[in-house]
Parts: sequence; structure tokens; C-alpha cells
Amino acid sequence: MAKFEIVVVGAGASGISAALAAAQAGAKVALLEKGDKFGGAGMFGAQGLFAVESKAQKATGQKYTLEDAYHEVINYTHHSSNARMTKAILAKSASTIDWMRENGLETELVTNTQEVHQNHPQTYHQFVDKFNGFQKVVDNFIKAGGTLLTETTGNKIIQENGEVVGIEVTIKGEKKVLATKAIILADGGFVGNQAELAKSCSINPADLYSMGERKATGDGLKMLKEAGGVNNYKRIFENHAATVFAKHNPKWHNQTIFTLTCLPFLWLDREGKRFTNEDLVYDFALWGDTVYANGGYYYFLLDQQLVQFLKTKSLNWTSSFERTFRLLDGKPMTHQVGPFATIEADLQEAISENAAFKGNTLTELAEKMNVNAANLTQAVKRYNQLVEKGTDSDFYKKPEFMSIGVKQAPFYAVRANSTTLGTVGGGLVNENFEALTEAHAVIPGIYAVGNDAAGMFDSSYPTIEGLSNAFAWNSGRIAGEKASKYVKR
Repeated sequence: MAKFEIVVVGAGASGISAALAAAQAGAKVALLEKGDKFGGAGMFGAQGLFAVESKAQKATGQKYTLEDAYHEVINYTHHSSNARMTKAILAKSASTIDWMRENGLETELVTNTQEVHQNHPQTYHQFVDKFNGFQKVVDNFIKAGGTLLTETTGNKIIQENGEVVGIEVTIKGEKKVLATKAIILADGGFVGNQAELAKSCSINPADLYSMGERKATGDGLKMLKEAGGVNNYKRIFENHAATVFAKHNPKWHNQTIFTLTCLPFLWLDREGKRFTNEDLVYDFALWGDTVYANGGYYYFLLDQQLVQFLKTKSLNWTSSFERTFRLLDGKPMTHQVGPFATIEADLQEAISENAAFKGNTLTELAEKMNVNAANLTQAVKRYNQLVEKGTDSDFYKKPEFMSIGVKQAPFYAVRANSTTLGTVGGGLVNENFEALTEAHAVIPGIYAVGNDAAGMFDSSYPTIEGLSNAFAWNSGRIAGEKASKYVKR
């Protein structure tokens, strides 16, 4: 039976951070990864993380302090988050940027990645040479005496007299027991588990498009409950934008349709009614929240006049994702979309994938969409009136986006579904990320971090860019340091 002092379950951002911190503090650590590659969503999905008062931020002269960040997060959650945890994460963030660099993962301070956040002080630290950087971090973990076990799943925490003594695992199909004094659960939540999603999701899970880690099936949260912890405390979805996808063909992607989804056209909900100011498209968290809150999907409408225009001309609106991509490839912003020479074929492709609908009349369109025709017709009529006035007195969309009506047949409706980056929460922990019972008593030797840990977020993905990944890295680092002290006591 292999013997370790700490076993970390999950080799994403939070798990790698926890394992490295614990190993560098002198503990004998095993890092388990269910798949055959480390990194998880923190590497394959994220492009950077938040930090306040980093050296790079201070060098710009921007006055955005730890106190400012604390108030911003606490106010965003309406003071329903764990204040001690929030302060601990934010206070750790600047030194974590230095620590990551010392271990081979460089970042650079960049402008915020979303158009509407350009007046917010710079706090987004984008990865430089991300994949090589993650490899260097893992190499440093191994140099510090750590052991990486891939294709290894955690099954059950073994306790004796209230203390952790081991963990049952499956390594490449074979069950084994690893002796250990502490467990850090860092396997990414439960976004890959449809049954668990159905329990926690307020919309039909079939309408939720996941950009999260499919291997995150809630194993850690299951083990936490079996060990006496709480695994259903504030389970939160990281609502993020919206996506047009084909349910029977999830790999389908059409770039024209993707770009059109990133613009503030007329949006109608499943009742055929307008439900928001569509310029929320420029804030991914708020865009995601309104889709989730309004039933899990909506339709954006185009008419033939707009389609004909976009075949040969550009629209002087900004695609909501353009700045994100330009920061990654280093190209200048265009603040334009189009032309789309194949837009009619692209729309037909979406129709064939049952992701879009076409009607020669609004009534026909409503029938194909399966929404109330009277509601849709009235919504379009009202919107066209507002466009004529150039002012949105209903939902207060910015006037520069009130220039395109829906008047000329045929009409198109494209369905955009609720999108999640993953799940956060479930595990009840304190500011040291020690697991707690329902009575808030510490369970010795068990920690939960990253998407397994609840307490900092309240209802959704925060509008502060990179905060979710910062939570992963900093919660992991804090737990790794605390666990190493625990096992050496």
C-alpha cells in the first residue's frame, strides 16, 4: 500500500496548485488525475486569472486596492458570501501571481477582455505560453517529491476514529488503497454528471450547453458527503453567455452563426416576448444570467433586409468576443462584423441542425419556433416602433443598437442556449478550505477547493474577469499550505 501524507484528487488548476504548495512545504503528496492529461478546465479552458495589487498592476499606477476588490465582490454577492474566505482569496492573489511565475507559469497584465469592462482597473493576468507553463508547474511539483497518478479516480475516503487514514482509488481499472493523512478534493464539481445537474439546475439540463470539464462528475462531492461533510451547499452554475448548438450533433459549429449570436439584435424568449436589453451581450456573466433566468434559451431574429446587407457589407458593431480573441492573437480590434458572403447558406445549415427557423410570415416563423404567434407578432411590432424612434423605452438598450428592425420577409430565428463554464460549490468549507459538517465542525484532514468548494460565490459567475480561476488557484494554494501543516503537526 503506497503511503503519502496528502492525496489531492483532481489535477486541474486548484488541484495542481494545492499539490505544488503542499509538496514545496515538505509534504509527501500524490496528485490524482482521472484522465490521461493534467490541466482540466483551468488549463484547457481558462486564459488567465484575476489578481489585485500584483506587481504588474501597481506598475501601471492604477489605484485599485485589496479593499476595493473586497467591496466589489462582497457587494456583488449582496454580502451572502463568506467574508473571511473572500478576503483570504483576494489577499493571496498577488503573491500567487509571483509564485506561479517562480514555478514556470508566466502571466501578463492585459486590458480586460470584455468591451464593457474597459473602464475597470486592469486586474486580468493572461497566461503566457500557457501549456508549457503548466508543464513546468507540474515538473516543479515532481521535483519537490510529488507523485502524479493519471487515469486514477478517487472512490472513497477511509477514516478511523475520526481521522483520515487512506483513500480507495481506481488506477487504470484496478482498485487500490493509498495510505494518507489528508485529502484535498479538487476534481472540478459535477458539470459532467447529468443526474446531479438535474437535481440542481433550474432549467432543463438538455437546454444547458456545457463548456466545462466533462470528467467532473461529482466524485469528490460524493466522497465528501460519505465522510460526514456537506456536498449540496450553494451549488452554483457559472452562467456564461449563450451558445447556438445542435443537440444531436454537439460538435457542430458555424462561425457566422457564432458571430451573429454575439450581437444585440432583437431577442425573444420561449413565450415569444422580448425580455431584456440585448446589449447585455457585452457582459458574459450578465448575458448568461438572463438566459438562465428566462428558461434556458432564447431566439434572436433577423430579417431578409439585414441578411442581404451582411452578405456584402460590415456592421459597425463589436462582436462581444472580439476583444478576447484579439488579446490572444495580438491583433488590433476592428469593432466591425461581416461581411458574411455565405450567410444564407450558414442560416440554412443552422436550420438543418434544428438550431434556427425560417418563415415567410411572422406567424409561420412562430409556428416553426413553437412559440405564441400573437406574442411574437406584437413583440416585433413594438420593437420596430422603438427602432423608428431610436430609443428603447422598454428595456433601455443603448441607442446605437436601436437601428435594425425586423420588417422584410423571410424572417429568421436562431435559438441561443444557456451556457455554463461549469459548476461551483457543494462543499461546505471554511476560509482554510477545511471541510465542515452540517454543524460547521471541522472534519480533520479533509479539504475541498476550486469548483468543489462553496462560500465565495452567491448566484452566478461573477462579472470580475478571471475571478473564478483565481478562486481555483488561490483556494488550492491555501489548502495545500494548511494541509501540509496539519500532517506535520
